[in-house]
Formats: sequence, C-alpha cells, structure tokens
Amino acid sequence: MAEFLGIHKLDPSTTEQDAVNGFNVYKEAALKMGLKPQHAHFSIEKGFAYCLTEATSAEEVRKAHEGAVALEDVVEIKTIT
Repeated sequence: MAEFLGIHKLDPSTTEQDAVNGFNVYKEAALKMGLKPQHAHFSIEKGFAYCLTEATSAEEVRKAHEGAVALEDVVEIKTIT
C-alpha cells in the first residue's frame, strides 16, 4: 500500500470538534473500504487539515471522502524517517 495525503480547506466557521467529527466520519468510511486511515493534522487558525491514509490508489481515498469531508486534493507521498 502507498501513503496518501488528503488536503482539506476548512470553512472559517469550523470548530475543533467539527474537525474531529469529520475525520471520524472519514475514518469509518475508509475502514469499510479496506483502507488504513492513520491520523489527521489541522490548524483552525490557518484553515487547513491534512489526513494520512494507506491505500492502493488516490481514487480510493477520494471515494472514501465522498459524503464525509470536503476534499481539495489527494497526493501520494513518501515518508522519510
């Protein structure tokens, strides 16, 4: 599986709880599809959120976001440790 970063622009009215709830809805959908959602990072102040998911394609990640959380883009990434 590859790693994909979901990029989200947050509405100015988004709260921290909204971000948590949105990721949880996405996570449930992704798990049902056999994907491996890892975690999310967000900044209410800057208006962005990023989620990391292991999947076989960006299209799978896009599909898991449908009906869960608005998505700007999905990019395949590599991790340096």
